[in-house]
Amino acid sequence: MTRRSMRRRALACLAGVLALALVAIAPTAGPTDAAWADHERAGATFSAATMPTPEGRGSPACSARNVLLVGGRLTINWKVPDGEWPLPEGAAEYTVADVEYGREVGGLLNPILDGLLLSGVTTTRSGNDFTTVVAGGLLTNVLGGTMRFGIRLKGPGGWASEWLVADATFPALVGIGTCTLS
Repeated sequence: MTRRSMRRRALACLAGVLALALVAIAPTAGPTDAAWADHERAGATFSAATMPTPEGRGSPACSARNVLLVGGRLTINWKVPDGEWPLPEGAAEYTVADVEYGREVGGLLNPILDGLLLSGVTTTRSGNDFTTVVAGGLLTNVLGGTMRFGIRLKGPGGWASEWLVADATFPALVGIGTCTLS
């Protein structure tokens, strides 16, 4: 071995001993207490409600007629059932403005959104009792036929009740047909 390689070895050993000494005397991580305090709290509640389904009232609860040259006329007598349910915001009771109408199209009862079709529908109210009369454009049953018409209530958040459904049969030209509610 040469002097030079011996000196390198000695320096390498000295460096290794110094590194070990530094590790031995270096401070170690001490125990810590981690804690936090957050005095804010959050909470939430929710509830589910069922919209009241309109109920037929009176006798007859519905009627279907045909008058020559005037056309068909469907009359439905109904009420909002008693009980607890959500009302539209700021309202003390359901009104005519909370009523939605539907007609069977393609086997499904769909809401009527066309203003021209709704022009043939009028609903009046006396206390908790409502009367809906359907005539004109929705009833083209001068020669008789059948129709399925629905009434439901709209509530807060876009919720809607089940349909009160009137199944009506109109006689040809003139007369009184049949009408049942479900």
